Amino acid sequence: MSFRLPKFPMLTLFHNPASKASTQALALLRQASVTHKFDIDLIESTNTAPTHQQVSSIVEYLGGGSVAKGCSEILDTTQGAPKATTVGEVQKILEANPGYLRRPLVVDWNKGKAVIADPASRVSEMVKNVGDEE
Repeated sequence: MSFRLPKFPMLTLFHNPASKASTQALALLRQASVTHKFDIDLIESTNTAPTHQQVSSIVEYLGGGSVAKGCSEILDTTQGAPKATTVGEVQKILEANPGYLRRPLVVDWNKGKAVIADPASRVSEMVKNVGDEE
């Protein structure tokens, strides 16, 4: 006899614990995860860059199909990040300085959606239908 745990959808939060908006986003995600039944993949480090595949996907999700828009959204220019117009440029920038990733960043890899959760209330955009089939 085998036992299989139920599989819940998962949202990833690229989190900066020093950011008020990020802390609020995490609190909202934790509250919503109880009601909407999803797990949270919490990535707290500002010292580790997302993988190349993650960067590519996040740029696509943030840009809604526009690479230029996604590239401008993913980098935190308020922290001194240079501008980028290609996924390759974004990857190089984040490899050199992972702190340039804009946080809080919430990603639903299964649905192909991402949002910069600043203000934290933008978390609601991601959680309202997280477990629904599309």
